[in-house]
Amino acid sequence: MRCLEYERLEAEVDKSLKKLGELTTLQLEIFRSRNSDSFMRMDKDLELAVGEKERTIGCALRQHAKEHKCKPTMDPKFVDAK
Repeated sequence: MRCLEYERLEAEVDKSLKKLGELTTLQLEIFRSRNSDSFMRMDKDLELAVGEKERTIGCALRQHAKEHKCKPTMDPKFVDAK
């Protein structure tokens, strides 16, 4: 059975993880440019994005799964074939 709330939360996780990837890539570019001021500002942005991701996964998604017995559908490419 499809759960629309779980799908919404799943989309939030996807969005958060993509943002983390983008910020991490940008921070690496700034680090390589040796711009320490920009690097430290980006570090704060990255810290906030990690916190946002943790709240989404750590709280909302797990709580919803617990309350509604929702389970994610696993993408076959990520399932261990052992």
